[in-house]
Amino acid sequence: MRHPQTVYSFRHRSLVAALLLAIPYLSFAEESGRKEEVESLPEVKVTSKAEKNQSSEKTKSYTVNSTSSATRLNTSIRDTPQSISVITRELMDDFRVLTVNDALSLATGVRVEQFETDRSEYTARGFNITNFQVDGLSIPITYGTQYGDLDVALYDRIEVLRGANGLLTAMGNPSATINFIRKRPTTEFKAKVDASLGTWDNRRLDADVSGALNADGSVRARLVMAHQEKNSYLDRYSNERNVIYGVIEADLSDNTSMAVGHTYHQNNSSGNNWGSLPLLYVDGSKRHYKRSDSTAPSWSYWDVDTNITFAELTHNFSNGWKAKGQLTHRQIDSDSRLHYIYGNEDRATGLGLKSYPGMYRTRTEDNVADFYANGPFDLAGRKHEMVFGTTWSKAAVRDFSRFGPIGTSLSSFENAGDFPLPTFDAENKSADFTMRTINSYAAAKFNPTDALKVTAGASLVSYNLEGVSFGDPQASKANNKVTPYAGAVYDLNDDHSVYASYAGIYKPQVERSVNGGVLAPLEGKNYEAGVKSEWFNGRLNSTFALFKTEQENQPQPAGMLGGVTTYKGIQATSKGFEFDASGELSDSLSVNAGYTRLMSLKGANNQNVNPFTPRNQAHVAAVYKVPSIQNLKLGANVYWQSDTHVDIDLSDGNGDPVGTFRYKQDSYATLNLSANYKIDEHWHTALNLYNVTNEKYLTSLRYAYSGQAYYAAPMSALATLTWTY
Repeated sequence: MRHPQTVYSFRHRSLVAALLLAIPYLSFAEESGRKEEVESLPEVKVTSKAEKNQSSEKTKSYTVNSTSSATRLNTSIRDTPQSISVITRELMDDFRVLTVNDALSLATGVRVEQFETDRSEYTARGFNITNFQVDGLSIPITYGTQYGDLDVALYDRIEVLRGANGLLTAMGNPSATINFIRKRPTTEFKAKVDASLGTWDNRRLDADVSGALNADGSVRARLVMAHQEKNSYLDRYSNERNVIYGVIEADLSDNTSMAVGHTYHQNNSSGNNWGSLPLLYVDGSKRHYKRSDSTAPSWSYWDVDTNITFAELTHNFSNGWKAKGQLTHRQIDSDSRLHYIYGNEDRATGLGLKSYPGMYRTRTEDNVADFYANGPFDLAGRKHEMVFGTTWSKAAVRDFSRFGPIGTSLSSFENAGDFPLPTFDAENKSADFTMRTINSYAAAKFNPTDALKVTAGASLVSYNLEGVSFGDPQASKANNKVTPYAGAVYDLNDDHSVYASYAGIYKPQVERSVNGGVLAPLEGKNYEAGVKSEWFNGRLNSTFALFKTEQENQPQPAGMLGGVTTYKGIQATSKGFEFDASGELSDSLSVNAGYTRLMSLKGANNQNVNPFTPRNQAHVAAVYKVPSIQNLKLGANVYWQSDTHVDIDLSDGNGDPVGTFRYKQDSYATLNLSANYKIDEHWHTALNLYNVTNEKYLTSLRYAYSGQAYYAAPMSALATLTWTY
């Protein structure tokens, strides 16, 4: 079940050209604003950009005051005509959330599909999430597949915008957009060190240092480092992760700032599975395993190194306009030696399982150049806002593979982990393709009355995909494809609003079609309407949303060919509703909660699609400051989902079909607990317990059409000692 990777890239000179074209216009607007100034202004103290924007680690809240994930118009959650969940730094720290998978499990409606130890995908509203941003800049992950554990030590918060977001991400997607917001330097000196020790020899050390590099604070820096080593409840599996993130910000003038930074992320695993446990015997009866069972031999490994370098230049004009240019280069190097087990065992003989060993070496590169400007304008006697911008990117992926003897029979499942290291053949280039994309967009937020806000915009996308992937030509292109966006928010009173939004969906695809080549672009429409509220003077945000998505060529796994998953494009319609709430109920109680109900997820012939997606999901995470015991916080995090299933086609040892069998996973709930005690000004300690009820469940049925899955971790614990300055 191997997926080739794709990322985006482009030449940096395109951004320079855009800046040269746009700055004269903005400079003219700035000068026009100055002509109206007839009196000298009193001296104003200028604070740094780091102090103007409140990070979630500074507010220590479970919600945020504003977000720009939808349109780059910096608005409150209530004024954004789509539903948004925010996983803040305080929430992640309270529950000692260390990876993106754990963080996204706290987002309403998001399902983390970890179908292997080192590969995960994410779904929302019944569909794959393929739109990812870092600080608002789109850097898609191919197929939405995340390789290895992605650490969250360097992020201040994670914003999850549900529904289509074709305006900023170039290609709309009806599930969600995940926006990772990096930590930024602070003017004041800060330092923090966390040391953790947990179950299965889980050892971790974090360090975070930030502060000014000169006397007036105009140059600031931040360094974040993390190291973790751990074994596992799974036989033979272990993991090591290293993270280094450094960023420098400088105020070049009162209105101009720049930032440069780099992230290095290393994720090395050994004994990791490729594919999972065969769920059925060849007669269709259900197999039972210990949670520790794994098909991976000790010689398997998967090492992933990620390097991201970025630069930003921001100018704030005196008339309220802002222009920002960004350059990002990302390179991911992946090296793996894997062992896939396929087939189904005969109860009587133990035979039926076969070996598929493979070695893969992949490099993906993207260079992204982005420029945008936003600000206010006057029309019909009222103030409004607009944004326009362009993102250029070029994606490149090269994949090399080697294979051992394929089809070697195993004597039984019990011998899978002891399978000897085979001899691999010569290395061959299996994928070499690029995708070039240009996305230009414009949007405006009109304020026709004090109570009504209307956002309208569109993106103009051109792309070209060419190359070869696992023997199939990769060829797809489109010019000037328009994706519309519209939304409105109406204030019922000071605390409650109603909203509605519409977005077109257009997404070129790189999934391998069962007919050869790639799937046709995904197209469709996304509708959403709901009620947004602010409670307790804005300390708590809530949203109730109704949604409907119609799309064509939605990728559906159809099987495997040459070790690569193939897909067919289907028509699919998703309908449902969701509720989300986050923030503070009082000075003592913080909460993050949500519920999603998929009322319908149907195909063209009214058949259920993506049955591995739960039709009901709910979570509640709450932390309470105990008044009778000063400095003690107690927390609980509950997740529940309804039953799921998948239909598995079985064949016997000769390849003849046996039949189709349904594998069902019942509904389940998990419980995590936390306790945090502040010893004094500099020291505090915490204890986190995960899966306290020791629930036994499969991590995902996402790719169980091939008849495989594995079990999640049993109860575990992590103790942490923290020093802050």
